[in-house]
Amino acid sequence: MNGRSGEIVCGVLADMSEEAYRAVRLVLGDPDPAFGKTVSAGLFPLGLRDISICGDGATLRQATASTVDVVACDTKLPNLDFRAFVQDVRHGRVGANPFVMMIATARNEDEAKAEGIVQSGVDELMIKPVHPLMLSRRMAILSKERKSFVMTPGYVGPSRRAARRNDGSDDNLVAVPNTLRAKMVEQKGDAAIAGMVEAGKSVMDAAKSASGIKVIVRMTRKLAELKSEDSEPAESHSVLDGMAKMVAEVLSQHEESASPHVPAIAERIAKLAARARAAPRGPAKIEIDLLAKLADAALVAAAQQANAAAAVPEIVAVVDGYLARG
Repeated sequence: MNGRSGEIVCGVLADMSEEAYRAVRLVLGDPDPAFGKTVSAGLFPLGLRDISICGDGATLRQATASTVDVVACDTKLPNLDFRAFVQDVRHGRVGANPFVMMIATARNEDEAKAEGIVQSGVDELMIKPVHPLMLSRRMAILSKERKSFVMTPGYVGPSRRAARRNDGSDDNLVAVPNTLRAKMVEQKGDAAIAGMVEAGKSVMDAAKSASGIKVIVRMTRKLAELKSEDSEPAESHSVLDGMAKMVAEVLSQHEESASPHVPAIAERIAKLAARARAAPRGPAKIEIDLLAKLADAALVAAAQQANAAAAVPEIVAVVDGYLARG
């Protein structure tokens, strides 16, 4: 063992006990069987025993479907759309924990590709070759701290650190459960960690819903700009199509118990947008105004502000009256 490896080992042993690693469930996705064996053998002396080694996307998804603590995956694993997989996990479509620690591994990449991997929703990127002790060290670091998440209908994960997108990604960051810390540092059991995850999911759903509503608000402003510029109807129709899609996303993620007014508003936005979309010359000014008022009311309702109980029914009634007039 060289001096550098010795430093790493000392650092690992100073950070975590064998019992801490023994409790961890690791899923390792890599196309090279030899690498999987090397990692398994290297982590065994530290106490990490529960390792699922996956050589393709199907096996990885199956292994991740159970309750795991860390997913370390090569970005070029066969039969796997890596970015889609990460977002499936983060949105809760795969696995039981959207907040599971995720580490991407990759060969030397150019800056643009590396940035794309970082923006996929993983917690960390490690450039190969990856020594098992480097992986254990990274797990120890992640167990102590993690970044807050951006939560939008389209993306969940650490801040993407990219240019501002018109999707709410620069809005409020949300602190998420560090389930690896709970397992390795705080030595909590599976039941306690499951409770953390369920509480985190409720916060995530509310944050995604609120983010979607903010996007709808910006879309109403865009409609007003297009109307004032006397632009082509096709441009407004494109915005209205996006609005309808976003409404569907908000409804799919919003818990009615959080705010019963949001679904009612979203339903009216969808109906009004569909009517405006059917107009060959684009939406009328009154329709744009009503959409803006509905979007603002949705923000109030999502924030559970006290005036929502009075403001929301009023604008809903106005919109229903307009729609009823044909």
